[in-house]
Amino acid sequence: MRQSLMNLFQRWTAVAALNKKRTLVAVTAVTAVCGAGFLALTMLQPPELADLSEENRYQLPNLKAQWARGDLVVLVRHLERCDKEDFPCWEGSDGVTSRSVAVGRELGEDFFQLGLSKSDIYNSPLSRTAQTEQIVFKDVGKDQEWLYRCRETMLADALKSKMPGRNLVLVTHSSCIAKFEQALGYDSDTPDYGTSLFFSATEAPGSLAALGFLDAEDWFIALGF
Repeated sequence: MRQSLMNLFQRWTAVAALNKKRTLVAVTAVTAVCGAGFLALTMLQPPELADLSEENRYQLPNLKAQWARGDLVVLVRHLERCDKEDFPCWEGSDGVTSRSVAVGRELGEDFFQLGLSKSDIYNSPLSRTAQTEQIVFKDVGKDQEWLYRCRETMLADALKSKMPGRNLVLVTHSSCIAKFEQALGYDSDTPDYGTSLFFSATEAPGSLAALGFLDAEDWFIALGF
């Protein structure tokens, strides 16, 4: 009887060890598949634009050089919307907030320090973008309907408007910026109000190279002004 119990216990122990091994193999296989799937998903996701005040600071000398040559396209998201925030409006209920005016004027000084002699400035005709252009660029820009109705043609319209040897500055909307990025193979989070996104001309037709973005408050950190 005792021998039988010993044999039964040994068989149970062997079966348990085998099941444990099979479970470990199965878990390892599932983990490997999940890891491979996550890696593949990560590789398939479009990249985001990098922050020029942080990980892409090495691009700043290149940015300044290309700006001086008039090779850049810059998208600027309008200042803080009055109809989305519980703050007083600057002018009219569909424009920007009064508290964003100081931010816009500081951003204008930053662009002035960078230099605007070789720049063409366009803006969407909606109040919030027109007011942003007025505050930042002293109302020298031109209204362009395609900077509002820009769903699928944003990149093509920008490239048609970019003149050789002149930077192109576009004051526009977050939805238009998203379409512009997607056309170039990028997919970033919605930029903050007043953020500037920098792209440089390339030899490839119908394309631009992404340098990165600067939030309105980060110009001093990145460029020293």
